[in-house]
Amino acid sequence: MEFRLINHRTKRLAAKYLTDVYDLSCGANEFIYCCVPNGELGITVILEGDCHIKTEDGWQKQANVHLYGLINKVQLLKMSPNYREISIGFYPHYLQLFLKDSLHSVNKTNGTDLMDLFKKDKVNKLYENLSQCNNDGALMNKIEDFLKDNILIEELDKRVLVAHHLITNENTYKVDDLSSILNVTPTTLRNLFNKHVGISPKDLIKIHRIKKTLDFDLTSEESLTQLAFELKYFDQAHFCKDFKDSTGISPKQYFSNNQLSSDFSDFQHWSYDSFGNAIK
Repeated sequence: MEFRLINHRTKRLAAKYLTDVYDLSCGANEFIYCCVPNGELGITVILEGDCHIKTEDGWQKQANVHLYGLINKVQLLKMSPNYREISIGFYPHYLQLFLKDSLHSVNKTNGTDLMDLFKKDKVNKLYENLSQCNNDGALMNKIEDFLKDNILIEELDKRVLVAHHLITNENTYKVDDLSSILNVTPTTLRNLFNKHVGISPKDLIKIHRIKKTLDFDLTSEESLTQLAFELKYFDQAHFCKDFKDSTGISPKQYFSNNQLSSDFSDFQHWSYDSFGNAIK
């Protein structure tokens, strides 16, 4: 599999609303990989081949243009030979400005066809425009046009922006603390998150903690205890439970496998073979 980040910072709207834009492809062979929760939400445009996601009912084909992300458990995907996609990653609290309905209605376990959320002609236009691009500059111009054409006029509730900043930058990991700082009740905060982010503040806190964990370089059990302390868990047992619930493996299994722990900082997808061995 080949993964390549595209510089989106040169465009005004893309720099504000997007976490990343990337080009993902595979060669002549089918490729199966695993994704873990990392707090991202975005739009994938499949330019070549097919992508299937593993569900309880088997492999489900994804729409050519679909919404992905905000998953709460590890996800298994299969790319056909000669597959290629362009993915547009949003800050979760900003994507709401592009949707006409609350994010809590979006499917967290498999991709949601973007035509269920946007008008068909707008989705087709995005697909056709990206299909015709032959360089990164052209891609970013078309993505910027898509943002201009589809952003809603109304502003996001500022309390959601502050709460997201407190979680991701200030390491505020208690819902009661967030509510106190924002001078709202926990129930009001949960309702705001359901409407503008699509998940509860507690779930976003969990995802952010796991994402931070995956970026650490641990060498001993003592390091694991220290990490749980730094992430403000009550104890190591709670930390280990959250990690395994999200990724399917224990922190010890993750950090003892160099192929897993070194790969996350690259493109946050693992070969199924290496991940499957860790689960075993």
